[in-house]
Amino acid sequence: MDQKRIYTIVAAVFAVTYGYNLFWFFRSLIEFSSFGFQFTFFIRYVPIFLGIAGLVIFISSQFKRSNLLRVIMCMEIMSFPFLAFWYIQFFTKTYGPLNQPAQLNWTFYVGCVINAALLFASIIGLRKLSFNKTAKLSFITYGAESTAQFFPASAGQRFVNRLVDGVMIIYILLINLESINISSGWGDDFQPEIILIIQIPFLILYYIILEGIFNTTAGKCATGTTIVNEQGQRPGFAQILGRTFSRIIPFEPFSFFRAGSRGWHDTLTNTYVVESVNQEDSGMDEITFDAEMQNA
Repeated sequence: MDQKRIYTIVAAVFAVTYGYNLFWFFRSLIEFSSFGFQFTFFIRYVPIFLGIAGLVIFISSQFKRSNLLRVIMCMEIMSFPFLAFWYIQFFTKTYGPLNQPAQLNWTFYVGCVINAALLFASIIGLRKLSFNKTAKLSFITYGAESTAQFFPASAGQRFVNRLVDGVMIIYILLINLESINISSGWGDDFQPEIILIIQIPFLILYYIILEGIFNTTAGKCATGTTIVNEQGQRPGFAQILGRTFSRIIPFEPFSFFRAGSRGWHDTLTNTYVVESVNQEDSGMDEITFDAEMQNA
């Protein structure tokens, strides 16, 4: 199956899913309008509206501009463990005042299909779109020889990467821990210690899955950057593990502010975060410098 057809199917799945979610959003909005503004209700729908915006950009650009949509794909993939745990709870617990098993109806089955379709579309779409990214290069020519150089991500881009990934991790935990009844993420009985305890193992899982399988994270999707090794290729899984566990070194998040904008998790594993372009557009973005002319 060619790339364009895959993107079309992925976009169609997201469009149907968002249409279904918008139906429930407006239905719930009408039902709960008498209760006034509900912060938790609206905050849950923020990713859906961002996803709709990302989907419109993706389709209107003929599948070339995918940054925002890939951010949402990262969130959908990393929310799956909590969703799976919720389903386990659903089938093993009883609900209601009479302690009766929850009733299975058409909305439940449709929701299952929607969640499964969205997960598979996110996995296929994120992997395809992220693997289509390649390092943006400049070529320095010395006579008949050319040397390729990366465009390293700036300190500002690295900061945005950290910020987006941090917000993504906290948002996923707050929303999903509440849904599986471990912690009320937004209410009066908010328990920050639970978030702190789970945050580090989830952070490790977040980077191993997204960088190890998809060679990206939500932050890198947002800034259009990617990870490469010294040869400009995707790093090996051992390097990804090294990057991941290096992140828990005290004060490591501030290490990329030094010269070169490389953090300890980069230098310890010989990896780089660089600006990226789509593979089909790589030739258009390559910049060549003639060293002999510059030295003339």
